Amino acid sequence: MSIVIRPYAAGDRAVVIGLVHQLNLYEDGISADRARDVKAAEACLDSDLARVARDGGAVMVAVDGRDVVGMMCFVLEQPQPYLRAEIAQVGWVSELVIDERHRGQGIGTALLEEAERLARSHGMRRLMIGAIVGNHIARKAYERFGFRPAVMELSKDLE
Repeated sequence: MSIVIRPYAAGDRAVVIGLVHQLNLYEDGISADRARDVKAAEACLDSDLARVARDGGAVMVAVDGRDVVGMMCFVLEQPQPYLRAEIAQVGWVSELVIDERHRGQGIGTALLEEAERLARSHGMRRLMIGAIVGNHIARKAYERFGFRPAVMELSKDLE
């Protein structure tokens, strides 16, 4: 296996939508709140692409031979006034998914290394990523990469 990380191209759309759909289905099995239809995955990719176009960043894909086997969306967050100036603007990995048939092969690490490279190239001193509560596999992988818990978000469903 020889993984190449490259920018997303329009020809990757169908495969990337399939990857985002896989992620939504996987996370729904944990949280029971994710949209399970392909239209939601399309909307997610479109939202990522719009956010990158607006705020800066990149959607990257991991390719094994001719096959796209993973994707990552990296965005530049607007500076946060409550953070110290040197870390006020952060890079954010808003999506990271590896095709279920290719997990455990270092592809996620390669995409995170690319996110770190992108963050550094923009002068960022902090990189952020999220994982839904209960996704212990993702959390452990991110912590092995050097991430540490920083913020806890709470939700309340209103009836």
